[in-house]
Amino acid sequence: MSDINLLKHDRQLRLLRAFLIFALLVALCAAPATQAQERATTAADADEETGDAAIYQSLVDLTNPLTVMCVAAHPDDEDGVTLTVLRRKYGVHTVTVFSTYGEGGQNAVGPELYEELGAIRARETVAAAKVQGSEPYFLGLRDFGFSKSAEEALRVWGHEEALRRLVLQIRRLRPDVIITNHDTVSGHGHHQATGRLVLEAFDAAADPTRFPEQLRESGVEVWQPQRLFVRFSFEGGPESKAAEEEAERKGLVVSITPNERDAARGLTYSEQALRALRRHATQGPWPTTVPAGWTRAIRYRLARTATGSAPLPANAPSLISGMTLPEGIAGELMPLAAKALLPLYIANGRKMEGLLEALVAVRKNGLFAFSGAVEDAPRYRLMTARLDRALALASGIRVKLTPRDEVLVPDSTTPFTLSISNTSNREEIINEIDFEDLKYESGIETPQRLAPGKTIEVAVSAHVPRDAALSVPHAAHLYDGLTFGYQFGARVHMEVDGASFPVIARTRMDVAPAVEIIKLTPSPLVLTPSTINREMSFNLTLKSHRREPFKGFLTVAVPANQLLEMGQKVSLRPGETQDLILKSNIIHVDYKKHTPTVRLEPLQFSVLQDNLPEPLARQTVEVIYSDASVAPGLRVGFVPSFDDTLKNALAALGVESHELTIGEVKTSDLRPYDTIIIDNRGYQAHPELVALNQRLLDYARAGGTLVVFYHKTNEWNPDPQKNRPQLAPYPFTLDNSRVTDENAPITFTDPQHPLLRWPNPISADDFRGWVQERGLYYPKEWDAQYSAPFAANDAGEPSLRGGLLAADYGRGRYIYTSMVWYRQLRAGVPGAYRVFANIISYGHAPQARQRGRTRAR
Repeated sequence: MSDINLLKHDRQLRLLRAFLIFALLVALCAAPATQAQERATTAADADEETGDAAIYQSLVDLTNPLTVMCVAAHPDDEDGVTLTVLRRKYGVHTVTVFSTYGEGGQNAVGPELYEELGAIRARETVAAAKVQGSEPYFLGLRDFGFSKSAEEALRVWGHEEALRRLVLQIRRLRPDVIITNHDTVSGHGHHQATGRLVLEAFDAAADPTRFPEQLRESGVEVWQPQRLFVRFSFEGGPESKAAEEEAERKGLVVSITPNERDAARGLTYSEQALRALRRHATQGPWPTTVPAGWTRAIRYRLARTATGSAPLPANAPSLISGMTLPEGIAGELMPLAAKALLPLYIANGRKMEGLLEALVAVRKNGLFAFSGAVEDAPRYRLMTARLDRALALASGIRVKLTPRDEVLVPDSTTPFTLSISNTSNREEIINEIDFEDLKYESGIETPQRLAPGKTIEVAVSAHVPRDAALSVPHAAHLYDGLTFGYQFGARVHMEVDGASFPVIARTRMDVAPAVEIIKLTPSPLVLTPSTINREMSFNLTLKSHRREPFKGFLTVAVPANQLLEMGQKVSLRPGETQDLILKSNIIHVDYKKHTPTVRLEPLQFSVLQDNLPEPLARQTVEVIYSDASVAPGLRVGFVPSFDDTLKNALAALGVESHELTIGEVKTSDLRPYDTIIIDNRGYQAHPELVALNQRLLDYARAGGTLVVFYHKTNEWNPDPQKNRPQLAPYPFTLDNSRVTDENAPITFTDPQHPLLRWPNPISADDFRGWVQERGLYYPKEWDAQYSAPFAANDAGEPSLRGGLLAADYGRGRYIYTSMVWYRQLRAGVPGAYRVFANIISYGHAPQARQRGRTRAR
């Protein structure tokens, strides 16, 4: 036996001897088996685990040095059930890599879209990962909305750049197993593209000729994962089915059971995964209880294995079944001593007595210790950090890092307080404290003894240089690494019975200007013939992050024309948030010389402090002109969903409008409104509208125009179980068809239809410059009473005609549209305003109004 193997054998013997002594202590102090277990309770929805669940998990983690990586296209695409099982049951180190931030999706709970939505979804993903016990990472590829092909996604992302980013994450995180829900041929194009990238990266990460600059500049080494699993496709497709059937024939299928109950948390793994999924609130609504389908086994096929890797056993119960580490490190990283901790803890009734002593014993005897030259040092560091975590929890030492201010401000110093509390019944020693980007001020000299029940507070501070990069608004920093702000930390080195371990506290802080423009609307500013020379009105919200009162000015300028208007004086108390209305006449257009093709220059809003030349905050608003006219004297009521797009668009058109509450829809007289609009997904946002729908139809029958924006199939189609009838006056059924190319050609199938003629003559030019997509959830069939004046289609696909359905109904009109007007109106697409103006004016041409009045008499 070599000297190295003799040393390893001796260390393992010492570890086992320590545990024999600990087992004897446990047996002497263990409570009777019939005694109720003492467990610290944890709130069912708490993200940060404490008490027994945290300690239990820390001991499970010591038994497994393997890493499993889940690769997903968007937030909420991760396989939360499997991640939960792997971490909570087996102690696997689990990580998820997301191709995008999901910024191209819809928002089910608020007005934010695009980068604003991506910043929210990034935080939702972090919250979900805490429940799953996993770590999230992002490649930062652009989510440009629904895609129908991998080719389109890889063209937008750049194939080599996307692959480079994924390979770098594999080399950094060093997974033994990779899993994904995405195959290469089914569903969303981003999903297909991600599935293809995973297959390529599995091999490329181990190839030193692929992206060699990473090996020189990023501090990583080549890495070969051992297995790659693809979940049985729930998106369908014959190619996916063929691959799954072949895997079954070869016995290369693993089934994960999600309905097993987690003894530490009292919940099944599927229940925990649902709690995680519910953190993705912008993509809801989600069920509150586990649906029946969630209890079925989750099946994976083995899609790729590395040369020389351990074979997958037949009927393997886990994705890691049969996996081993190299002989030289297996005994070091998977020792019997680590595996004995959890059974002994359980045998002791999950009491803390003796646990710290056992953990101290394994630390003093060198569990997971390694030298700098050891093979696979990152894996040793992972397991050492896990042992540190277990020691910290068992010691009863709690540390918390608290900043005094909400944000950091450039050219200032912010105090932090580091609290170190001893919640145990024994004295412990603080040996040293290390700080991460913090400066020690006062409060402690080390080493120092910390008595039971005592707390020490340490004063530290963070100085922010004048040129520090801002991290707000979060949407502006989605792709530069600052969307989560800056991290600060403290590492408190404790000593117990001669064994040392760190207890770590970290927090993240944004860097914001001394006075921040939190909100500015409308943005962009859309002007039309009715509003182009009216006084402009802007709503702003300012937030002071100063510790002293602020006095200054809010100004608006047209920098391109060197025009500056001193808007108004601003006075803010320390920490005050203030809503302001700024009215301005800085734009004036000689309309006789103005043409619809002219694009007005952007406006720049600045917050200036007295006697300082440079603004503290600055924000730009695009100004767009649309030659859109509406029916004279039009009065519109609207029921919004989640944002102010309708409100701002109607204001831009100069329309008299009123935001209708559900109570007003239920009880008020709707006849004064020429048109009523139900915003996109309005029946989902306001379920009460379903019961009030007949009242809306009666309004249309009596002479009004009722306009309904798009809904999802499960929010619209009749469903007796949900007490949802046919909501339209004449039936039509939605499916999931989309036109995803925002430049897809528009064909006018009824060019003389009034919706295309008045008050604005509509042509193909009005569909130029659209953003993200044309329409979604198109009707697949509809009653003959409806007309469909135009159609569109993605390349190579059949034409879809139902993007705009219109019907006469009694003396009024009914319109349903699957086109994504809310994105176009919000972006200020001029032609979209012209079509929208025709929609809300439909049925209200002067002659039509006169006929309606005659009928009314």
